[in-house]
Amino acid sequence: MTTEDMITRLIELAYPAYKKNSRGCLEARKLDRKEPVEIDGYTFSCWYEYVCYKVCEYIKLKIPDAELELVLDGNDSTINVSLDDDEHRTLNMKMYALIKEWESTL
Repeated sequence: MTTEDMITRLIELAYPAYKKNSRGCLEARKLDRKEPVEIDGYTFSCWYEYVCYKVCEYIKLKIPDAELELVLDGNDSTINVSLDDDEHRTLNMKMYALIKEWESTL
């Protein structure tokens, strides 16, 4: 799996988890209705944007020196990563372990 594939898989796995764990709060209801909502100083218009943001935060936490670009564009939101070879290996190992952990809970 490439780094991009793993990022996509993390987003796919995180999406239902964030929706489920956020049920009942005002921000979650707004995201369900695709209404703009401000969280952590950013304005999100849908769940996909929010989940991309949270996955991007996770990557920054694991690889602080990585150059990341988060493009918030509704359901077309993307995370662009610029990493050297060592950072790629480190991030891939951590993401792979996280993917396996999350998949085992499904």
